[in-house]
Amino acid sequence: MLAASALGRMWSGQPPLALPLGPAMNLDIYLIDPERRVLAALTKNEYWDGEPSVSRDGRYVVFSSLLSGNGAIYLADLETLALRRLTNDTFFNGQPALSPDGQRVVYSSERNTGRNLYLVNADGSNPRRLTDTDGADYAPAWSPDGHRIAFSMAGMGDPGEIYVIQADGQGLQPFTDHRGIDIHPAWSPDAQWIAFASDRDGSLNIYMMATACLDKAAGCALENPRQLTHQGVNPATLWWSADGRHILYWERVIGVPEIYALDTGCDLLPAACRPEAITHLARSLALRWR
Repeated sequence: MLAASALGRMWSGQPPLALPLGPAMNLDIYLIDPERRVLAALTKNEYWDGEPSVSRDGRYVVFSSLLSGNGAIYLADLETLALRRLTNDTFFNGQPALSPDGQRVVYSSERNTGRNLYLVNADGSNPRRLTDTDGADYAPAWSPDGHRIAFSMAGMGDPGEIYVIQADGQGLQPFTDHRGIDIHPAWSPDAQWIAFASDRDGSLNIYMMATACLDKAAGCALENPRQLTHQGVNPATLWWSADGRHILYWERVIGVPEIYALDTGCDLLPAACRPEAITHLARSLALRWR
């Protein structure tokens, strides 16, 4: 199933970026070297492979796939090219994220008459339920220390809010409180901020809010995040650069996913809040296909 026999020697040192490419029902996962701008296929088959997430050290990629007939979670080792299936049930499982220590994977699953978050060890053992809500829980993101998980919850008349829960399933608490869509949470490397997408201004844009707001004693308002974009974006996922200076995301342009970078300090000068394209796949100019 893994396609890239040369992955081990193509990287410049930084963890690769991952994104799905191809027709909607036949996506494959591609990896991009952020320095050399080299593109290589990780998977290549007739099945749908999507929702990739790269480990902090760049060695592993977790993703969901229809290879088994239903949505299953897989873990790929980019050094050995070994592929391991982590879920073995008949339900659709998706949106996996590997913990910072590489030992656990959190994912969204449609089992048990709902859509909740589950954990499984990176070797496929000990699957267990993390959330038990009446809504749809999805898009989980680990805190840098691996102690907490932020995620989106929709339902009960609310199209989407950001919640945070401890990795042991305790301490569920809201992070946003807005009658609109708040989705795709992403922790900053220093755990001081959570970035997310929201339509609170009428169109979907990117915001960031201090995690100190999770502490009620901090006295900060959940309705006062920093707005970073104003022109409207449609991010499929968000993540931070290792130095915390940029928020990255990908969205489809003319049917092709492109990766963009956004300066996290640009809200101090809103006119400068223009995402910079990191890839130009639609024009096939900046990247070399392998």
